Amino acid sequence: MSKIGLQKDDLIPLAGLRECPVKITLHTDLQIEMIKKTARAEPDSIPPIDVAKLPDEKTLVIVDGHARAQALRSFGIDKIRAKLHNVQNMAEAVILHVRLNQRNQINPLKFYDAYEFLKENGCDSKEIPKKLWLNESYSKLFKINLTEEAHVLLERYLDELASKYSIVHLPVYVIEAIGKIKDEQDQIEAVKMMIQMIPPNTPESKISFPSFDQLEIAFSSFRKVGKEREPIIFSLNDDAKPSANKSAVSKKNQQDEQAVRRVHSKEEIDEAKEIISNVTNRALLKCPHGTKFLVDTKNHTISEIKEDDTVISISGDSSEPVFMIPSEHAKFLQLNFGDPVYFKSFSTHKQLQKFVDNLEDQNQRIVVIASQKI
Repeated sequence: MSKIGLQKDDLIPLAGLRECPVKITLHTDLQIEMIKKTARAEPDSIPPIDVAKLPDEKTLVIVDGHARAQALRSFGIDKIRAKLHNVQNMAEAVILHVRLNQRNQINPLKFYDAYEFLKENGCDSKEIPKKLWLNESYSKLFKINLTEEAHVLLERYLDELASKYSIVHLPVYVIEAIGKIKDEQDQIEAVKMMIQMIPPNTPESKISFPSFDQLEIAFSSFRKVGKEREPIIFSLNDDAKPSANKSAVSKKNQQDEQAVRRVHSKEEIDEAKEIISNVTNRALLKCPHGTKFLVDTKNHTISEIKEDDTVISISGDSSEPVFMIPSEHAKFLQLNFGDPVYFKSFSTHKQLQKFVDNLEDQNQRIVVIASQKI
């Protein structure tokens, strides 16, 4: 490929500009509105866009600044300041677009489109990541087999998020976690499952995709494992002691991590294998008071395990919801094993206040858990 060179800044007609055939940038509706407000009030303050100029001298392609050009067009402005870059063909224009926009808000799914476009235009598939100046995280996307249906579902969800939030970021690990699933239909179900893990009315300040570990656990039911795997055991590690030089917050975090990630004895692992077998969507939950439960991550159910000297029985699931509360709340409620706990849902502050007023003459401890103010 010839060297892509910058020619000069220029004032060029918007009508003669073509869009880049592949766009990796991700603009939310709110971002576009902000650019439009600036274009309406101070059009001269809009920064220059970047334009690729092909050898025919007539083909001009926007490689950075699509939203700025769109904003100025919407107000009838017919010219825009632009930095012109000499390129030899449309493939070089796409390469320049990717190079210029990697520090902006992007849609990593579009790297697949760039990859396919460059392959179709004669680029060596092994050299494409280098040509695009991709880091290791983005380069490994080309080794992930994401089905077309899963790709489309993710694109639609990103469009939905972009219509509601000012900033949208799709981490590469999300695509990686879905791509690990081999079955095409399971990939589709995994995308749907992940979307359900993100509440639809999450505030702007809290919107985020599930963590890699959360997706690994959620998607474990889709993995087809041929050889025997180590069983997943969740249990409290009473011996977990955080180091003295940690803050109070980090001590709690360290204890929580040790409780989940502790190294279990051979006897505990053998016991879990006997109960779980080699089923990928099962985990063993061991409570401090001795009760054990079988957790099914595929069907989202939990069943109590009962044992005697010769028989292990797993009670059937009643399809009722399972509630889990933080340990500090259980301590506040002064709960002992076997004590009844009552859960009640409220949708408004008025309903909650009425419930509390009715309990004024009763000696009861109450914990209110809410995802947002009601």
